[in-house]
Amino acid sequence: MFCPKCLYEYEKGVTKCPDCGSGLVEEDPVKESGGDLPDIRVSELADVENETQAQVLRDMLMQEGIHSFLRTNLLPHSNIALGFFAPRKYGTIIVNREEMKKAREVLKDFKGL
Repeated sequence: MFCPKCLYEYEKGVTKCPDCGSGLVEEDPVKESGGDLPDIRVSELADVENETQAQVLRDMLMQEGIHSFLRTNLLPHSNIALGFFAPRKYGTIIVNREEMKKAREVLKDFKGL
């Protein structure tokens, strides 16, 4: 069973996606579309100072069912932040644009931003 929105696969017998609440389908939506993933528009939610802050924010979002990812500004295998003209933050939390309002509401009381 597959979620047509999240694209996760679940065991047979599960009928509703525990993440987004969508009804599950039997066929893999990615296979049906020829392997193309859906066009998802993302937005920058918040800059973070360090890895710990990023993990805390992402955990808060995940508890509310909001998927996110961290785009870091560090060069691979170093602690050097990218940014030629101005110092850069550690990274940026990215979320689905459709969930931006809900994500901001979840994080509104977080003092670290």
